[in-house]
Amino acid sequence: MTKKPLAYPTTMNRRSGLLNFLLLILLFVLPLGGHSQSKKALKYFDEAKSLYRNSDFQQVLERLKYVVRQEPNWIEPVLLQADAYGETDSLDARVNALEKALDIDDEKYPRVFFLLGNARYQQGEYCLASRAYQRFLDTGRAARLESEVHRKIAACDYAAQLVAQEVPFAAVNLGDSVNTPMNEYWPSLTIDGKKLVFTRLLPVENRTSPLSPRFQEDFYQSDWQEGAWRKAHPLATVNTADNEGAQSISADGRLLFFTACHRPDSYGGCDLYFSRLQNGQWTAPQNAGSPVNTGAWESQPSISANGEYLYFVSTREGGKGGRDIWRCRLEGFRADGRPIWDEPENLGDSINTVGNEVSPFIHSDGKSLYFASDTWPGLGDKDLFVAKMKTDASWTSPQNLGYPINTVNEEKGLVVDASGTYAYYSSNREKSKGLDIYRFKLYEAIQPDAVSYVAGVVYDKSSGMPLSARVELIDLGNNSLITKTEASPPKGDFMICLPLGEEYAFNVTMPGYLFYSANFALKEVHKLENPVELEIGLEPITPGGKTVLRNIFFKTDSYALESQSQVELKKLLEFMRQNPNVSVEIGGHTDGVGTAAYNQLLSENRAKAVYDYLIGAGISASRLAYKGYGFTVPVADNTTDEGRALNRRTEFKVLEYTR
Repeated sequence: MTKKPLAYPTTMNRRSGLLNFLLLILLFVLPLGGHSQSKKALKYFDEAKSLYRNSDFQQVLERLKYVVRQEPNWIEPVLLQADAYGETDSLDARVNALEKALDIDDEKYPRVFFLLGNARYQQGEYCLASRAYQRFLDTGRAARLESEVHRKIAACDYAAQLVAQEVPFAAVNLGDSVNTPMNEYWPSLTIDGKKLVFTRLLPVENRTSPLSPRFQEDFYQSDWQEGAWRKAHPLATVNTADNEGAQSISADGRLLFFTACHRPDSYGGCDLYFSRLQNGQWTAPQNAGSPVNTGAWESQPSISANGEYLYFVSTREGGKGGRDIWRCRLEGFRADGRPIWDEPENLGDSINTVGNEVSPFIHSDGKSLYFASDTWPGLGDKDLFVAKMKTDASWTSPQNLGYPINTVNEEKGLVVDASGTYAYYSSNREKSKGLDIYRFKLYEAIQPDAVSYVAGVVYDKSSGMPLSARVELIDLGNNSLITKTEASPPKGDFMICLPLGEEYAFNVTMPGYLFYSANFALKEVHKLENPVELEIGLEPITPGGKTVLRNIFFKTDSYALESQSQVELKKLLEFMRQNPNVSVEIGGHTDGVGTAAYNQLLSENRAKAVYDYLIGAGISASRLAYKGYGFTVPVADNTTDEGRALNRRTEFKVLEYTR
């Protein structure tokens, strides 16, 4: 017995193909039977065609039941019946009608074999679909579709292999706090996994006319507290009486991109909009503007964890097919809140096809892209895939996530948590309340790289008041800026992504304060469950104030600055230039290994190396001093490796400051 994928109820929304070669005949030519039909059957067939033109498919089927019963060998009503079944999502009935048409006459309309193959494929009956496609080729009348038929036969073989090689999959419903009898879908997560934002389809109250929409989409948020999802609440200031959907929340939960259609400020039918979380409230949505939005259709955004790139779907010119995935660099925001964009770029042939690629999700690792496609080989309508960005910014070939993650129906809207272990998506499964949001564990081959995060608050060390300081994360391997953000009022809090396996410089700056410096060397063993959490008290610039420069590096027993020190040196230089009324001392400190004389000389030479850098960069010698302290001012125990590492440090101390 052939093993078939689970068929989750979904809207098929696919024309049968009869419109391309039969429907015009069926609707506009009479009679077509091989013998005289009864007047009543002809009348009912006439009515069925008229009803079909008005898309009243249920009434079409009612008329055709009589015709087919009275004239069982009349093929054209059976074919129109098959098409109407397709329009009403009655797939099994459609297959039966197509097979009946072939039983009546398998030579008159050979393309019916092709339609039967498509319908069998939609059922997940891949062997039967392949057989129908082959029968179409055997008729010798498939020339115009021959290449497509061969592609479909290959797709059947691939789909059968996917089903035979079932992957681990166990979906868990998120429960009553998130899911209701209404439809919930399109989940999005913050990097700490504590905020879940999703779309809910709601009935429209107080409809003004029968033609008014019966349903609308709004955003809801559920918070993870004490080991459970709390009851979801609407995003009141973002939701309107119109539709809002297909959203993406930033890693820190402060920026929401989403899709809205036919608004007064729209560039086209559907545009991308955004809202920012300020002082605990979402701002009024704004159009994301050009060049992200065009006169075409833009939707389904996904913002990268570092806030640098927005991935989205568009039908604009320059694409590869119908709907393509694009990305655009977000360079910042203007004073009036409008975003500053670079030119969008198409992800190219490695991702996009002549068909449709939709629902992109860029993982927090910055290189794992999950998306749905109706053209890359798969099991049904739209399958889920993952592709990885290579070091040269090209993409690996998309990998199908496998069965039963993918089924004969349409899968899309998948997101993956920061750990790379769990995915969230929506599905209309057995025992669900409709379209519900589920979580499942990804098997290892399709997992992204794990990431962690650093979260904290920034405050004035003297007064304890929260500060809106600038926060930066720099990759010390290539001295590139990974993320920049601001500690947000009213709490002065922040949260940024930390990809694992690299070493980072972390800086917090605020005008009028000494900057804060930290170093994160994250190994693979670091877990998301143990994020870096900081309380950063910035010290106002006053004489005697000190800052440890934790990203100044020297080789062992050397005072030659290593290349990784450039990030911190530039930060110190920036501080000196922005504060021309400050004079500082550069202090060198060592651990307790070796003689006092040796460590005194080494610490002095290391301090002088930083001093010389600043002099060479144009800082006046009158504002600078340097001093070596050897191991006379330890800040930790010199008997442990960890303590000695803390004692080996470079500091700067404010000597003079005039306001």
